[in-house]
Amino acid sequence: MNFGAKSKDLLVELKRSDWLPPYNEDGVRGVLAEIQALYDELTDTLGGRTTSDIPDPVKVSLVVHHQALLRNKRCLLTYLKWRADRITQLRWETGPVVPQELQQSLSAREMELFNTYDRILTNFTQGLNLDLTADLQPPKELHVEVRVLSDCGEIMTDHGSVKLDRGTTHLLRRSDVEHLVRQGLLQELENEST
Repeated sequence: MNFGAKSKDLLVELKRSDWLPPYNEDGVRGVLAEIQALYDELTDTLGGRTTSDIPDPVKVSLVVHHQALLRNKRCLLTYLKWRADRITQLRWETGPVVPQELQQSLSAREMELFNTYDRILTNFTQGLNLDLTADLQPPKELHVEVRVLSDCGEIMTDHGSVKLDRGTTHLLRRSDVEHLVRQGLLQELENEST
């Protein structure tokens, strides 16, 4: 048996992807099945005996199986934590909506994680009365010139409503449109004076 090959494949999959590969449920189930098989083999070999009753070659086998089980567990937890970290980071980068092209990579539980994290972050920022996600980078200018890439409808600003039709250009407060820029609905135009 090639211990740890399935768990290694999960991590290689993560490393090769740009953001996140689609959730590999079969791979995760395969690693869990291998962990269970190793655990069953350990308990069968021990069979209620103490370590003094077990011959030395069998003790070595027990250590190898136990270490393989622990390695599989560490790799699986790394796979899940990596994915969870990318999902929570996505909330900061794109706002409360997962972009359509990224949704296909997430499982139903991961979408639930994103939505729960969004609710927690929203409640926290409302409690502070400060939007922590408004500016991920310190702004150079209070206003920003944006081009509308996709129809966004009408948004409310401090100076009234603004209709964001595709192809139009607007000079707006950064805080009013930052979330739309992060979602890819607006494109920030470079200021030639800077």
